[in-house]
Amino acid sequence: MSSKQIILISSIAMFIIAGAVALFFLDPTKHAFFPKCAFHMATGYSCPGCGSSRALFALTHGNVFEAFRLNPGILCLLTMGVTDFGRYIRSTSQARPYHTLFANTWLVIGLVVGMVVYAVLRNLPWVPFISLAP
Repeated sequence: MSSKQIILISSIAMFIIAGAVALFFLDPTKHAFFPKCAFHMATGYSCPGCGSSRALFALTHGNVFEAFRLNPGILCLLTMGVTDFGRYIRSTSQARPYHTLFANTWLVIGLVVGMVVYAVLRNLPWVPFISLAP
């Protein structure tokens, strides 16, 4: 592994740790530091990302079920991102070619379709869909 790759991996890891520490101490519902969702402010509807910062706040406090209730999509994307980052570290440390999960066209299409369906379902005013709202 080259020094450039070590610096890149270390920088990404430090950025993630700093974000997790900030989310641990700053509650998104009580601090104006976190931006409000522009889509929700403009339309009144919840986008697929609404509730993500609150879900990550709950996750940093070990409350996985609350995080999943607030936004299950962010947990899926977070799991995929951590998995892909681990694959990147493994491939660079073994000097093997790296193939990202997100280069798979069908996976990306599935994620986009899933996010659109999730955005529509979480805004329907009937049971059980109202439980998807953050």
